[in-house]
Amino acid sequence: MARLLALLCMFSIVLGCASAPADSERERYAFPADAIVLRVEVVDVRFTDLHPGCGEVENCIPFYYWWTYRAQVKEVVSGVWAEPEVEFMRLQHGEYIPAVTKDCYVVLRPAGGELQKTVGVALVADRLFSRFFKADRPLIKALRAGA
Repeated sequence: MARLLALLCMFSIVLGCASAPADSERERYAFPADAIVLRVEVVDVRFTDLHPGCGEVENCIPFYYWWTYRAQVKEVVSGVWAEPEVEFMRLQHGEYIPAVTKDCYVVLRPAGGELQKTVGVALVADRLFSRFFKADRPLIKALRAGA
């Protein structure tokens, strides 16, 4: 009986590892219609120590913080942008390695008034895509094709 139970557990683990959801969040991401999409090279990243509030939770340990980015614009993929540089913020857990942000695509939207006032940056990166991540490559291709 113990062998059968162990075999069933192993079989369940193997099935769980082998299967992936067919419609992951990355595959069904809808680009905001009014977004500015830029291909950039990040030249400066700064940790802000600001995070979304924890509400009524005691002993809250924030997991995501706002980071600010300054980047050189390599290409305007969609939307209107005329400046050689862009500054934006992104809510994330930690800093990316330079290989990710050396050549990446950012989907930018205006920051909310309160957030803009607090952080001092006008744009928020809704998403950041990099060829460094294999899963981002089809989305970059779709983005460039105008999807």
